[in-house]
Amino acid sequence: MSLFGAINIAGTGVSVEQTWLDSIGSNIANANDIAGVNQPQYQEQEVLVAPKPSVNASGIPNFTNYALGDGVQVSSIVTPKPNGELTYDPSSTLANKQGMVKEPGVNLGTQLGNLVTAQYSYEANASVISQAKAAYLSVLGIVS
Repeated sequence: MSLFGAINIAGTGVSVEQTWLDSIGSNIANANDIAGVNQPQYQEQEVLVAPKPSVNASGIPNFTNYALGDGVQVSSIVTPKPNGELTYDPSSTLANKQGMVKEPGVNLGTQLGNLVTAQYSYEANASVISQAKAAYLSVLGIVS
């Protein structure tokens, strides 16, 4: 690990958490969108995270044996309900003959819980960066 390893590792966490916060924001903003049964619909986003593969001395990533402390990365963004959910709303102008419309199926309670978790994780990673920076500056002050 390099001298600035803590900053690099926490930086990967901040990047992942920012992606998670962005997807949560999109999910919440589009939670009440509706569409006709045969129309395209907003799809809820879910961020999947994986360990960041370590890189050997020749710069080749190791995707099989993950070293501890390399950080994390967004492996993919998936849509758990790609077809949305059909709900009965005969008063909607988008309803079909049976009175059905398509909603994204976003659970606001789950999204708000995820938002709090992502926020705390983001703050924790940002705090690590801040503390590591202070420690490195302290070491530089001792050396000079």
